[in-house]
Amino acid sequence: MDYLETPCHIIDLDKIKNNISILSLLKKKTNIKILFALKGFSNDKIVPMFIDFFDGVSASSLWEAQLAHDLLKKPVHTYSPAYKRNDINQIIDYSDYLIFNSLNQFSLFSQDCILGHVKQGIRINPEYSEVEKYAINPCHPFSRFGIKADDLNDSIFKKISGIHFHTMCEQFSDTLRRTIDVIDSNFNQYLHKIDWINLGGGQLFTDSSYSLDEAVNCINSLHKKYEFDIFVEPCETVVLNTGYFVASVIDIIHNGIDIAILDASAICHLPDIIHSPYRCNIVNAYLPNEKNFTYRLAGSTCYAGDIFGDYSFNQPLDIGSKIIFMDTAPYTMVKSNQFNGIKLPSYAIYEKDMPIKVIKQYNYDTFLSML
Repeated sequence: MDYLETPCHIIDLDKIKNNISILSLLKKKTNIKILFALKGFSNDKIVPMFIDFFDGVSASSLWEAQLAHDLLKKPVHTYSPAYKRNDINQIIDYSDYLIFNSLNQFSLFSQDCILGHVKQGIRINPEYSEVEKYAINPCHPFSRFGIKADDLNDSIFKKISGIHFHTMCEQFSDTLRRTIDVIDSNFNQYLHKIDWINLGGGQLFTDSSYSLDEAVNCINSLHKKYEFDIFVEPCETVVLNTGYFVASVIDIIHNGIDIAILDASAICHLPDIIHSPYRCNIVNAYLPNEKNFTYRLAGSTCYAGDIFGDYSFNQPLDIGSKIIFMDTAPYTMVKSNQFNGIKLPSYAIYEKDMPIKVIKQYNYDTFLSML
């Protein structure tokens, strides 16, 4: 690891394959179709290495739809809170399924979908979610996502073929079961009128605490009752615990606490640490004062809050010490930015018995292209 130029993301392909092997059990025991959601990991070099397993791709924008269509060669399910008239024909060209967030958008673009031979769907708002954080709860009061049951009518279902909802985030089979019960109760009159349903993402199928058997029972019961196709669109669970972000200590100062400044940035490279917020696990690091040497790990931008957190170590850090953040594949690389002109991290892949291979690096031209 000492030879690796930092900052750098490392993706463990063997762990991705292991996660996919768990998802394959779900497919064997149900008739479910699994889409890969690009929004959490839209990597043009790595995703093609494992996309063959999936039944399609979930896209959230014109460019994600184009990436899925051009590079991944899989059926594309596109959903966005709103589409622009200038983009809609391109989006239709790249998509096999197009999901509308509102009745207004459905009315505006439905005919374009018919002409483009795209299967149409709508996103519903079940008005039920067990996500506690307001910022990531898609069903919070005044949410902009989806159509409520009271706003639907039978005429809409003469043109659409399916419905989509997304209510979960890093949750388990018991939440899936309760959510399906709510959908079945509140939207029952419409479920016999559709050909497919998309249960969204946010389910940690590959976590050791997830009950795959309970999920299988939920999915099979739903299919037996309505006989429609069932999709899920995971991302995080596919790349769960497969990514590492490596940074180096470039200075150590003291101001009431030892502060190790890294050649990386929380706000640029791991922004959810700031925005969510959350504490990222680090290899061989512990809670503050749990071990003999405690440091505040800080970024190298001029933003005062550019702080990864406080961690303790068995040994003192030195300039050049490597800091390895864990589980950094989902929703990190896609959110990286170049505030302060900070260099974007390169990324590399790791496979058992193979050296780490850097497959993409960024330079000054990358910075200029974003200005």
